[in-house]
Amino acid sequence: MLPPSFQPITKRPILKLPNHARVAVWVVMNVENFTFGKLGTAIQPHLNSHPEIANYGWRDYGNRVGIWRLFELFAELEIPVTAAVNGEICTLYPEIITAINDYGWEVMAHGINNSTGHSGMDKNQENEIINQTLNLLKQSTGKLPKGWLTPGFSITESTFELLHSAGIVYTADWVNDDQPYWYELPHGELLAIPYTIEANDISLCLSNRFSGAEFAQAIEDQFDQLWQDGESQGRVMAIGLHPFIVGQPLRMKYLKKCLQYIKNQPQTWLTTGEGIYNWMKHIKVN
Repeated sequence: MLPPSFQPITKRPILKLPNHARVAVWVVMNVENFTFGKLGTAIQPHLNSHPEIANYGWRDYGNRVGIWRLFELFAELEIPVTAAVNGEICTLYPEIITAINDYGWEVMAHGINNSTGHSGMDKNQENEIINQTLNLLKQSTGKLPKGWLTPGFSITESTFELLHSAGIVYTADWVNDDQPYWYELPHGELLAIPYTIEANDISLCLSNRFSGAEFAQAIEDQFDQLWQDGESQGRVMAIGLHPFIVGQPLRMKYLKKCLQYIKNQPQTWLTTGEGIYNWMKHIKVN
């Protein structure tokens, strides 16, 4: 496995987006299952006894309560969503899968669960996990996901080749650009669609401990700069969200505020990972 080839954004052909948009915005909602008894994303990391129930319960709140607020919010705002979904959601939380289907969210595969990274797996084991994840999602949605985001970015040397062989056409694992690019593989390519560690509620609300208002301002600031940059060269903005963080009552009105701000700006394309992939495939052919 090699890193993506380097090409500065100032030396690339102009990326034109649909309808003269300056920036494409895709919201990635991480819908996750954390294995009980294993440590995971924590709001209070010092609580680490076994079994540890406080941080587990905080994460579980997202699936029990938070996501249902988010379904309603995004329907109200008529903003499309790409849901990065763990395979185990299909069997453990079928009501969530039903709602994802009913609300028309795109499903991007997100590994089997969020307690199982791929690092350290041999190729056969990883291939089995990938196909198990894709089969569960396909059975529950009627459609093979086009995209993939590895839990915790925990990849192996074989991950991208295995994803390509399994029918995946785009990955959100690279967070190194403001434009999609074709990531070359020995036997094909994947579209690397920019995801984000910065404009992500894990970083902003947990690592930075931003208030709701500060979180909303950071998302708006990220958009404003990309929209300005997009006057000369099209850009992509990802917003990385988790129901157990932005689905909390104290953050909902601020999430709504920054989303409304973005939606109200001209020359802005609110889309999904699949929408970006289809556009990039279209302009590549033409």
